[in-house]
Amino acid sequence: AVENVQGVVTLDGTPLEGATVFFSPKGTGGLVAAGLTQADGSFTLNTQGAKPGAGTAVGDYSVTVSKVEMPDFPNIDVDDPRYGTPEHDRLNQEASTAKPKVIVPEKYNSAQTSPFTAKVESGSNTFTFDVSSKEK
Repeated sequence: AVENVQGVVTLDGTPLEGATVFFSPKGTGGLVAAGLTQADGSFTLNTQGAKPGAGTAVGDYSVTVSKVEMPDFPNIDVDDPRYGTPEHDRLNQEASTAKPKVIVPEKYNSAQTSPFTAKVESGSNTFTFDVSSKEK
């Protein structure tokens, strides 16, 4: 049986959009599941092979939250006066060497170091995870 799991992720108390929430089972019987947060910080878990939004199995889970913003490549097309200029090359070069911006501190990215856990029970489950950007 798969139970409905939803929740909200906040960063310093503010809804966090575009973060991946990952539930990994701590014992036997759980199913790996993941969800992506929406603009209001809400997410619905999906497990592999279940219908969208179905949730995951009953059990104890480690929960990780990650969000990395990839550098944007400049959108310079043929009509742009900078197209093919050294400026264009420079912007592309900059984007390709830019480091992804880690929005959620790395300790939340790993099941070993994340402070978050969840106990999924039968019925509907709602969890709130508040990430602190000040954590190292």
